[in-house]
Amino acid sequence: MMTALNFLVDNLYHHLSSPLIEILLAVCAVLAGAVVGAERERRDKPAGLRTLILVCLGSAVFSMVSFAFAPPGGDGGRVAAQIVTGVGFLGAGAILQMGSGVIGMTTAAIVWVTAAIGMTIGAGFPGAGLGLSVLVWLVMVIAGAYEARMAADVVAMTVRFCFEPDHGRTAVRLLVLREKYRVNHMEELETRNGDGLVSASIKLRLPRRQMHQFLMELIVIPAIRDIHAKPD
Repeated sequence: MMTALNFLVDNLYHHLSSPLIEILLAVCAVLAGAVVGAERERRDKPAGLRTLILVCLGSAVFSMVSFAFAPPGGDGGRVAAQIVTGVGFLGAGAILQMGSGVIGMTTAAIVWVTAAIGMTIGAGFPGAGLGLSVLVWLVMVIAGAYEARMAADVVAMTVRFCFEPDHGRTAVRLLVLREKYRVNHMEELETRNGDGLVSASIKLRLPRRQMHQFLMELIVIPAIRDIHAKPD
């Protein structure tokens, strides 16, 4: 009978037969994706709980299928090799150019490493895959706390800008951006009748890095015009 140590270090294909092994590996892939996804969901990131569960499960299933299709003595990694390419495209879609900066690199890396965890589980090593998911979770939590501590250099700034109302759509975009960075107050100064632009002012205090991210996301809103940022 398989021991707990076998589960952690051995290839399960040597201990269990179909369909039990496929069911067990799929369940482990869902759990591993959930471990990583829970941390991203808590921080309200684009690749959250459902996305990372599906990435992990999909990678595990493709890996299992690659071994099932491989003939005796054949190369069982051909399908698995294509997972890396496919996940690369998925991760690239999460990377955005914002002004002179780039956002989404961490999200892309999380998608990439979650696929690697799924492949590990699909290859028959659920213990290793679950261990890797916990390790990734620890890296995100500890590194996130360290970054927050290093970003304690808070700056205050007043941002004045004009925007086109665009039938209320711009106000909604600004509301979402303010909620993301917890900016509670935006003062609308006036509406210029000549061009229909609305003048507004935001006072905010954020860590320096978040301040840069906020300004980059603000300036790429298509309806924003004549933006000026002044340190307080």
